Amino acid sequence: MKRNLLGFMLLGMFIASTSYAQEGAEHAHHTPSQAAIDACSGKAEGDTCDYTNSKGEDKSGSCANTDDQQLFCKRARKN
Repeated sequence: MKRNLLGFMLLGMFIASTSYAQEGAEHAHHTPSQAAIDACSGKAEGDTCDYTNSKGEDKSGSCANTDDQQLFCKRARKN
């Protein structure tokens, strides 16, 4: 009886952690900052852009669209 209870408890914890991880993955993409959006004002997708983030760091990249077609400055990836 105790083994069955322990097994059910472990199974429940596994299912809960799996669904939490999937839910977190769905929200992994964040909304671009207003500075990143402003950096592409009047520009087209693929144009180069620069902005200063909330930490005061200068960032550069190219204009890209979010899933809902909001143009923003997407930072260049480091190699």
